[in-house]
Amino acid sequence: MAAEPSSFVTLLTDFGTDDPWVGSLKSVIWQISPGAKIVDVTHSVPAHDVFAGAFALYRCYRDYPEGTVHLCVVDPGVGGARRPILVATAGRCFVGPDNGLFSFVYEFDTVRQVVHLTCDQYFHLPVSGTFHGRDIFAPVAGWLAAGVAPSDFGPSIGDWVKLAVPVDRIAGDNLVRGEVCAVDRFGNCITNIRAATLGQFAERTGRRRFKVLVGGQEIPLVSAGGYGQDAPVFALMGSSGLLELASNQRSAAQVLGLTGRGKEVAIMGA
Repeated sequence: MAAEPSSFVTLLTDFGTDDPWVGSLKSVIWQISPGAKIVDVTHSVPAHDVFAGAFALYRCYRDYPEGTVHLCVVDPGVGGARRPILVATAGRCFVGPDNGLFSFVYEFDTVRQVVHLTCDQYFHLPVSGTFHGRDIFAPVAGWLAAGVAPSDFGPSIGDWVKLAVPVDRIAGDNLVRGEVCAVDRFGNCITNIRAATLGQFAERTGRRRFKVLVGGQEIPLVSAGGYGQDAPVFALMGSSGLLELASNQRSAAQVLGLTGRGKEVAIMGA
């Protein structure tokens, strides 16, 4: 049975833009689905960093309309034993390698089906051992956009690869725990602490003012004014619904002495 055609296909890769690989993906998709609207989410995921790709996808995929096909390629094991897969949720499809790239989708969305891509009539043949993005993932995304149903691409599986996704949590009577999961180009530190979790925390404790603790430093949590704050470093809910540590026209990561992800962040009632 054919699926409802999608007009949007997004691309998220670690390919960069200096080489011709992104253009090849687009060409394959358009040959199959000429009307597809292709959106470049990012091609600047750090090379081979599956977690970074997974978190970048998590932060943005809900910004696109239901029916969108998300083509994601961060694939250090290309040509090896890892499987090519398609993940179907209640409203979207994700195509890419079975290496944990869709771990946040598995954790926070409702997965209807995960398909092992085996039906090579939908592939770009012959399949290269080094460019499954062009030869498997892009054509499958194109056929999905054209209305082919997920189940037509291969058998369903239940043993997909999932990274150990860090999940924010309320700990005790007056504490929320999370961690920094990414640092953006402005030096903002994006955490895994969700607005929903903070809302639950506020309801449970009856508090409306909070402070954030990171690396032995206490910083205010602001609710208005965006990035234009007077405090040297502050915390706020960002556009992805996740807590960010920021600094006005400076790198919060540098101010806080953070070099990457993994630093614990805590929120307490003030």
